[in-house]
Amino acid sequence: MPHEVGSPLRAKTPAPARDRAALILLAAVTAGMPRHLAENAACMFDPELHTGPDLFADESAEEREARVQVAREVCADCPVWASCLFYALDTRPEVGVWAGLTAEEIASLPGPADPVAWSPREVA
Repeated sequence: MPHEVGSPLRAKTPAPARDRAALILLAAVTAGMPRHLAENAACMFDPELHTGPDLFADESAEEREARVQVAREVCADCPVWASCLFYALDTRPEVGVWAGLTAEEIASLPGPADPVAWSPREVA
């Protein structure tokens, strides 16, 4: 299910400011990320879908949950899902959706204990 342009999940910030903010946040979040992960990820075409609450401060809890669910669906079909999961477990991001998990969910995991046993469908 692709995320539609102009859907209610988009921030209410004007497009140029939102786009610049999205690029700044994406650059910060992906700093140090292996190039193959950043270039081949399914989320690269709509990074603000995955960037988390910093860009969406004015979204309601219902809107955030809907955005996170769409992000999880994108992650479920991502060709670099396992690499993203390993990266998230190693770096413990503070915002965003990584391998179908929110930063809060990743923080609650004990560590990189056998993430290969998980599948993208189980996480989504």
